[in-house]
Amino acid sequence: MAPWFALFEAWAVAALIRSPTFNRAIQKAYRKINKIPDHEPRNGLGRTGPSTLDHFKDEVKEQFRDLTWQKRRK
Repeated sequence: MAPWFALFEAWAVAALIRSPTFNRAIQKAYRKINKIPDHEPRNGLGRTGPSTLDHFKDEVKEQFRDLTWQKRRK
């Protein structure tokens, strides 16, 4: 075998191993073979409760309520 082919093969294998797509595919295959549940949520990135924007809105409302003459929360 020509030495240039071995060099090309080593480079190709190293590039493949560093590839995020390849690693993700291998991880999915490994999890499927060993029946391990996915650690990545499927829809909506696992968000089930209120979003960060909802928390921010609630906090702004509460602070505004404290600044006004309305009855303060205890």
